[in-house]
Amino acid sequence: MAIVANQTTISLDASTVGCVRSFSVPAGTVKEVDVTCLDSTIETYQASTLQEAQEFTFTIILDPAVNSLEAGTAGAWEIEFPLDDPTSTTNATWSFDGFIRDAGTVDGEYTSDSPLEQTITVRLTSIVTKVAEA
Repeated sequence: MAIVANQTTISLDASTVGCVRSFSVPAGTVKEVDVTCLDSTIETYQASTLQEAQEFTFTIILDPAVNSLEAGTAGAWEIEFPLDDPTSTTNATWSFDGFIRDAGTVDGEYTSDSPLEQTITVRLTSIVTKVAEA
């Protein structure tokens, strides 16, 4: 069953980030190591034991009163997904450590009826811990 993004929350050090408009979840990636021998007729690769540090990006409606989302801010991040199964009582979560690599610019139409948005990029410094809905 597909998970709808509505009601997903993002938090930094257990404090919920306000008015998230969109986000991209970090994906696991490993580097590849070229292990081709000189007598090989095709290049061969194996997975590295070192995972690549991923990035997590999200867009919020700007709140000038919030100053915790500044470049360099590090902490424990968590994405909490909405319940997908009506019989479940515990939401699925993805948790990781990371720092704000780019606090982004404020974008939007500077008109009287348009929200100003800010896109934040977080560099992960740990593996993502995924807890399934239960």
